[in-house]
Amino acid sequence: MAHFFYIHYSFPTYFKNVFEGQSAYQYMNGDGREDVRPAKPSKENPAVLGTTSVAAYHGPSFMIDEVTYHYEDMDVDTILINCHYPIDENNFVLMYGVIVEQKDGVTKEEAEEMAVKTGKFIKYGFEQDVAIWNNKAPIDNPLLCEEDGPVYQLRRWYQQFYVDVEEVTDEMTDRFEFEIDTTRPNEAWRAEVAENLAARAAKR
Repeated sequence: MAHFFYIHYSFPTYFKNVFEGQSAYQYMNGDGREDVRPAKPSKENPAVLGTTSVAAYHGPSFMIDEVTYHYEDMDVDTILINCHYPIDENNFVLMYGVIVEQKDGVTKEEAEEMAVKTGKFIKYGFEQDVAIWNNKAPIDNPLLCEEDGPVYQLRRWYQQFYVDVEEVTDEMTDRFEFEIDTTRPNEAWRAEVAENLAARAAKR
């Protein structure tokens, strides 16, 4: 959950994970961070006020991420699809694509321009994740805090794809839900953003 504040510049206001069978879901609502918005939002460079997303992994390598970006004058629905599979112990192949909804009342040219800009924005955010994947390493017994979420339950869900079918157990596939209370971390993060904004104002 904290990943969204530090990597994707959002206040997670709602965060829930559901693991069931061969699928894993992440539900997230977020508010945009004022300290990373454009100083002067414009039609060409609008400010994202927040997002609503449902990311679903079907198996360990195929994800459909449905994200709605909330702007002052409209909502924009997008879908990011990505597939990644290992080719050896240290490398994987990644393929992904983005589709952006064409809004009513928008010309074809405006829709294409919006799709290109939104696609670049999503690409930037997604490749921030890829940079993390390229530099992470497994830790068998990680030191966790409450806000890290159900790391061990996620690992049990993943385990089903690395054993023979007859070795899959109920604890790997039984439905598991985890909703985290985002109140306390958001209080700390909003204080941090307020400090950033104050520092910015002091430089003017």
